[in-house]
Amino acid sequence: MKRFNVSYVEVIKNGETISSCFQPFQKNENYGTITSANEQITLVIFHNLIMDMVLPKVVPIKGNKVTKMSMNLIDGFDCFYSTDDHDPKTVYVCFTLVDIPKILPIRILSGLQEYESNATNELLSSHVGQILDSFHEELVEYRNQTLNSSGNGQSSNGNGQNTISDIGDATEDQIKDVIQIMNDNIDKFLERQERVSLLVDKTSQLNSSSNKFRRKAVNIKEIMWWQKVKNITLLTFTIILFVSAAFMFFYLW
Repeated sequence: MKRFNVSYVEVIKNGETISSCFQPFQKNENYGTITSANEQITLVIFHNLIMDMVLPKVVPIKGNKVTKMSMNLIDGFDCFYSTDDHDPKTVYVCFTLVDIPKILPIRILSGLQEYESNATNELLSSHVGQILDSFHEELVEYRNQTLNSSGNGQSSNGNGQNTISDIGDATEDQIKDVIQIMNDNIDKFLERQERVSLLVDKTSQLNSSSNKFRRKAVNIKEIMWWQKVKNITLLTFTIILFVSAAFMFFYLW
């Protein structure tokens, strides 16, 4: 059983890349094929997409929330991102093939909250590798438990008992079904999470518009007040000038 991989992980702080991790594509991988078009995708393409398409759409949400981009940036790939609770300008982004278990990018991005933001690419790759290894070990353990519960790996004795190969194939199919159900549930959760992100973004925009309107109203009020003071001052000066002129006229007369 080959392990699952994520395609690209990048840590961005203040709009600059701190570290990145790129997993080159390999042919003949289990659980999903890689097309020739995908084989041409490089880390430069992922990086440019993040800078041009992902960062402008990022909405910081407290609580270490992972958001899936609804926009299809690359055919056959999903894009996930998360922000740092303590520093919203630190963004973690992960690209995966669409048939990769979606629990992997969630685990990776959630775990990056404890990741040193100034660490090297090697340390980031090590961190991602540990999570992938842990998930692979969970799958292997689940497969072994399923094999043991299906007859302890005994071969056919001619009485209709499943062979080791049949049990192994059934186990692989069961793992795929479990992963598919897990992906469907996570997709539903991430769709709700994206709606929350959009709601937070709209709320932020409304608050910003409200603050601008309030500042503009205060400025207009100040302008009107100064205009009123100016008019009163001008009127007072005119009255004083008129009274002075009248007094001088009658005094000299």
